Amino acid sequence: MTPRLPVVARLLTLLALMTFLWCGSNARADETAVRTAEHQKFTEDFWTYLKDKYGAWNQLGAFPSDAPTPEAGSEGTIYANDAAAKDLAKLSFGSIVVVEHMRDGKPYAVSALFRARPGVNTKNDDWYELYYLADGTIVKSSADSSKYNHKGFLTKVIDDRLWILPLDSPHIASLIEGEIPEKHATLPGAGPDRKTIKTDSRETAIQYLFAQPGYITHFEDGRAWIFAKGSAAAAHFKSDGPPEKHVTRVGAGPMRTTIKAPDADTIDTFLAKTNK
Repeated sequence: MTPRLPVVARLLTLLALMTFLWCGSNARADETAVRTAEHQKFTEDFWTYLKDKYGAWNQLGAFPSDAPTPEAGSEGTIYANDAAAKDLAKLSFGSIVVVEHMRDGKPYAVSALFRARPGVNTKNDDWYELYYLADGTIVKSSADSSKYNHKGFLTKVIDDRLWILPLDSPHIASLIEGEIPEKHATLPGAGPDRKTIKTDSRETAIQYLFAQPGYITHFEDGRAWIFAKGSAAAAHFKSDGPPEKHVTRVGAGPMRTTIKAPDADTIDTFLAKTNK
């Protein structure tokens, strides 16, 4: 089903306005808000457009390689609008790809990627990403402004403590509302700016702290393998496993996690990006 032009044109207009605000001063009435009122309205309007349509779109057997992998991953039921389905190897502007994330046989969240128009998000080949709960509650989008944002996680500062949950956590809705999960781990001073981290587990905190842009991380027996994204070493690891020759730094990583990497320079540049 191809979207009607007036609807798409309205969404593009909203996105153009929101992009201007995103790339401009980013001034907002509430300095603690992750998105402006205009940006919030766009996310709501996009869900209104999407929710009753994507289920009738083209269902795909695999996530298209020409689209960026969503923050929450590509596992689930995958849909593409007609603009995308015309050529999955080269997705054109106007393409929308949706992943319906499932838990216990029911959808719990939806990732939507919209390749709207040139200049919308040059860092991601002009793909704009939104992540919703199944009821349409917006969790994250490409233009959110959050100092402690890391890919794959929702963060929220409550009482000067940094709350962190993975996007597939069943407690996401509660955290959005500022409600604190009863069972949680507290890690004093472990976060960026030495903030106390509160999260569902110590493992989540470690994964969050290692989720640095430009790097791929793999955890094995409590140790973290790190590779520069797009490097030959990362490709080799994906196809053949850990390299025979590598460097190990015991307790050098966030929360004293042991780091392994193909060379010392990878570790040094990675640690320079972390704020332990």
